[in-house]
Amino acid sequence: MAEPLFFFGAGASAPFGIPTMKEMVPLFKEELSKGKGIEIDEEIELYTSVEEVLHKDFERVDLESVFSVIDGIAQGLTPRQLGYLTTFFVRKANNPSLLESPPQELQKAAKRLRNKFEDFVKRVCWARPDNLDAVMRIYLPFLDKVFESQGGSESQFRHEGQNYRYNPAWEMFTTNYDNVLEVLWRDGIRQYELETGFQWNIASHTQTLNSSRLLGEKLKLVKLHGSITWWVEEPTGIIVEDRQPPNSSYLARKLGEQVLLYPIQQKEMLAPPYLDLFYAFKEGLRQHDRWLVVGYSFADEILRSLFVRSSTPRTRLVLVHPDNSVSERLEKEPGWRGKILPVKNRFGEPSANSLILDALRTP
Repeated sequence: MAEPLFFFGAGASAPFGIPTMKEMVPLFKEELSKGKGIEIDEEIELYTSVEEVLHKDFERVDLESVFSVIDGIAQGLTPRQLGYLTTFFVRKANNPSLLESPPQELQKAAKRLRNKFEDFVKRVCWARPDNLDAVMRIYLPFLDKVFESQGGSESQFRHEGQNYRYNPAWEMFTTNYDNVLEVLWRDGIRQYELETGFQWNIASHTQTLNSSRLLGEKLKLVKLHGSITWWVEEPTGIIVEDRQPPNSSYLARKLGEQVLLYPIQQKEMLAPPYLDLFYAFKEGLRQHDRWLVVGYSFADEILRSLFVRSSTPRTRLVLVHPDNSVSERLEKEPGWRGKILPVKNRFGEPSANSLILDALRTP
């Protein structure tokens, strides 16, 4: 397999003006506060209360964690649907009302908030065309240094008078909703097809998801939490990939909800498309000894567990992240068997690429 396996977190998109999920918390609250009316007041009260409660027990609270709770309320989930342990503690609290679905008014407010969240993410995570130069300027030297460290099948791309190398069989995984990597490969380099699991459907003239395409050695990008470019087509339920329209009313066919996964939705990982996406990730981890993780904090318990359980004594994880506690957190996980090589820089900083090169070369 073409080394290394790439895993991109929010820090890999930050140089292009796309906020991290943690940065989105105050941004979204600020946007909410600009509205007026009873419904807006209900939404702000719900959003604020969820954020404050989570901060009491969790060190890191980002927009995904807040909307994990809000999405559960919108669905009317009960403690029983969240599992045995949750039901046990609610029973012990001796408050029967906690066993019931959230009140209808609260569910309505949560649904409105969820719709606004998806619209907000779509807007702030969209890499605009004028970002292409910045994407190329940062990613091309980075990819060239990665190739220098590992070698393999070589392709070259000439940009602004300089040749940059890359391997056309690299595997990339991300939890980011944004389209930065699609912009890089499809609008910038444009030499190989970027496999995202979608194929052209002649009958409907759409790109529809066929996750079996994500297996095998090829230039591919697996978006584990969905994407702002993924939609559920109504009424078929088929997942399609589409460039973001200016407004859903411009579309000839009806595209319903976007395909975005919140961390609380662990049961959804057992159903398509997430089961297939996570299987591809698990296989990728198993087949690679070198993992290059950029701007990811391992906050997602499910993904962190996959990294840990897939590690072997041969595993070398190069972690590009300015916070030293991130690598320490992973090393302390029971079952971790690999070696972590931290690069304590932000992605895109001038000195980062040489440090990444040295780390990837470490035996």
